[in-house]
Amino acid sequence: MKPQQEKFQTACAKGDVDVVRLLLADNQVNPAYNKSMAIRLACLEGHVDVVRLLLADPRVNPAKNDNGAIQCACEQGHVDVVRLLLADRRVNPTANRNHAIYVACGNGHVDVVRLLLTDRRVDPTRAMWWACWYGHIDVVRLLLADSRVNPADNYNMTIRYACVGG
Repeated sequence: MKPQQEKFQTACAKGDVDVVRLLLADNQVNPAYNKSMAIRLACLEGHVDVVRLLLADPRVNPAKNDNGAIQCACEQGHVDVVRLLLADRRVNPTANRNHAIYVACGNGHVDVVRLLLTDRRVDPTRAMWWACWYGHIDVVRLLLADSRVNPADNYNMTIRYACVGG
């Protein structure tokens, strides 16, 4: 990796907006390098301002790597980053078989799950399994309130996951 590219990804991971802005102007920096790793790093760390800056750059595609940007933000529970990504038409929260809501449920991120449920594209049907497996009661309650979730679906798999998960 070129030194400038490495500095750029590090700045995105650390949330240094001024450095990111400066490096975006450098023609040696490709913000889409390595399947748009820079935006995934910013999302993983919850750096809203860096994500906003990157989304404004036409070279950045938050949908790269099976919409990995939103999955990273959901995994870590960064609700403001998830909100920002959902507002971008390129982002598909259902990519990779609804992985974004699964990781949010599995990690117990109630606010992220609540936000994802407002997007009608998201299918929460099997998300309940993850919340049950990991014992996130507040997420289970939230999902049970959603009319799209049927806990008896798929031969009572929700109950099975709850039992196996403890």
